[in-house]
Amino acid sequence: FLNVISSEAVRMTKLVNDLLTLSKYDNKKTNTEKTEFDLGELVKQAQENLQIEMDKKHQKVECFVTANVPNVYADRDGIERVVLNILSNSIKYTGEGGTIKIYVGFVYNDAYIKVIDNGIGIPEEDLNKIFERFYRVDKARTREYGGSGIGLSIVEATMKAHGKDYGVANVEGGVEFYFDVESADSESVQC
Repeated sequence: FLNVISSEAVRMTKLVNDLLTLSKYDNKKTNTEKTEFDLGELVKQAQENLQIEMDKKHQKVECFVTANVPNVYADRDGIERVVLNILSNSIKYTGEGGTIKIYVGFVYNDAYIKVIDNGIGIPEEDLNKIFERFYRVDKARTREYGGSGIGLSIVEATMKAHGKDYGVANVEGGVEFYFDVESADSESVQC
């Protein structure tokens, strides 16, 4: 009983924190402190933080950081939360022994991250809804996968606050999430 109480308390704490984060974005009271940081290192740290979950499902994770990705200028905590949310979803919805690929690169003035998994996919009619609060693609399997349905809403709010592109698409054999982050020296880069 104590284990159940403890896990439910952790789950409720996470839910309350997620709701508070969304409320701050809604009321434009987020304390986004932009700093310069290495996006590739942030992604590698996020991968290390979730390694136990990946190991439980015997998933293979490949991380590719292209050469010459400049530092980015953004709210590090917000971008870290975005990466953790997307990577957590990929782990959750990719089966035993599945593969997750993470790409960090640079195009024009922005760095980008793509997370591609070979999980269960998202029906086409749900793609434009998955960033909505509490939206669940398969409500019958909600208990099986857990979560609150708020993670991708936080991703959307964070990316809107940064004024950058983000999205999701079905790709052959899985799903691709992508988002852009402003480079620290974007003014010096010519398109």
